Amino acid sequence: MKKLILKFYKELIFKLKKKIDLDLKKLNLNSLNELFNHFETDKGSAVKNPYSKNKDNLDKSLIGHGYAEFYEFHFSYLKNKEIKLLEIGTWKGGSIASFHHYFSKAIIFCLDRNYKFQFKSSRINFFNCNTRNINELKKFENLLIKKKSENLDIIIDDASHIYSDILNNFKIFFKKVKSGGFYVIEDLNHYKYYSHLNDSSSDSLGIEEILKLLKNGQIFKSSTLDEEFQNYCFNNILDISIHKGIQDDSYIAFIKKK
Repeated sequence: MKKLILKFYKELIFKLKKKIDLDLKKLNLNSLNELFNHFETDKGSAVKNPYSKNKDNLDKSLIGHGYAEFYEFHFSYLKNKEIKLLEIGTWKGGSIASFHHYFSKAIIFCLDRNYKFQFKSSRINFFNCNTRNINELKKFENLLIKKKSENLDIIIDDASHIYSDILNNFKIFFKKVKSGGFYVIEDLNHYKYYSHLNDSSSDSLGIEEILKLLKNGQIFKSSTLDEEFQNYCFNNILDISIHKGIQDDSYIAFIKKK
């Protein structure tokens, strides 16, 4: 009961909180990297680290994965098309604001288990959801049905980066990608760099290794991705590209559907 009351309270505060209206915001920024940097998402190349306590050394206070060039390489042809995009894990919404301006006709859905999202738009649909919660996932699926958006052109996982969450999200959401669309996994190797994200067992395959096996159509053992789902992937994946960004831990995968 306490959890339900707390969630209701947070949702009420979120609805009442003033947000930045992106429909009214005009920007003279052409590249996606400029947008990422402007809206201070770590997808960009030069973003101030919100956790940095070192204000004197600017180099130390800058972070950024430099993913824009890979996004533009794969998605520039969609820039002015009426696409549907979902991002899982939005935090304050910097990347959503960037995509809103870059994809000028996109309908955007975003999921996050927190209520920190700072923006609004007639083209943006924010939904509070923990992807580990079956009931919340069902409610989100009902929203997609209501919006006639059961299938999406682009789905981006930029959520917890926990090993098991990456695989669970992939299993849940990859089937919602349209034919010819993309499923993107950001920071896919973070669990290797940060122990609190690594809940894999000693005999678990690495995410990169799993993606290579899926690309090559090879069956493997996984407690999350069962044989039925693997066969679905073999029949529906056209290509998988993994790119290395700026930082040591900057890895991003683009999975294209047939």
